[in-house]
Amino acid sequence: MAANLVARRLSGQAVSTSRPCAPATLCAHGRCFNGRVHSTAPGFEKAFMGDDFGARDPTPGEIGSNFGEKIVMNWDTEHIIKPPDAIGEHIGLSSRKCQDAGSLQLLDEQLRERLRQQVPGWRINSNKEGLQCIRQEWTAKDGAAAQQLVAKLQEIAQQHGHALSSAEAISSTVVAEITTPAKGGLTENDFIIADRINSTDLTELLAQRKARFWA
Repeated sequence: MAANLVARRLSGQAVSTSRPCAPATLCAHGRCFNGRVHSTAPGFEKAFMGDDFGARDPTPGEIGSNFGEKIVMNWDTEHIIKPPDAIGEHIGLSSRKCQDAGSLQLLDEQLRERLRQQVPGWRINSNKEGLQCIRQEWTAKDGAAAQQLVAKLQEIAQQHGHALSSAEAISSTVVAEITTPAKGGLTENDFIIADRINSTDLTELLAQRKARFWA
């Protein structure tokens, strides 16, 4: 029975109330592909509507059962949904513009998480001043490219009416943090700038990733 279950999973067949990933579904760590089975959850996209979309995190009961030791592949990856590119023209951060400081409000936890889902690679953290921020790291080709990347990130933020909390190059690693000090933490503007950075092609400055092969 176990062998049959594994075979069905690897072949992309649905198991119980689950279904295979949609073709546009990606994992944040790149370790999920279309044949893997995820649970079907009702509701709209978590990235835009605050609910799950075709994949979910394991429940406390599932974690307690150590089911992760009995399945194939990786069960603990964070799942990010990649919607059609055109959808950004109508909803989501791509359709938003930075507001003036007087219009901004601190984000509550639910809205923070909803916006974070729209900026893959960015993590909520605390900066040196203890303010909540979003943080991202890149590996540049070399030290010179890292300095160019810092300048590019600052330029993107300024073009859209906001500023990076910090951006620094340590050897070939670039670390950027975004927050709104005047409001004491994270606002929508911070996530809008993260979205604009994610939408910018930075490949000419970044180190080439090694190809991964699957057996």
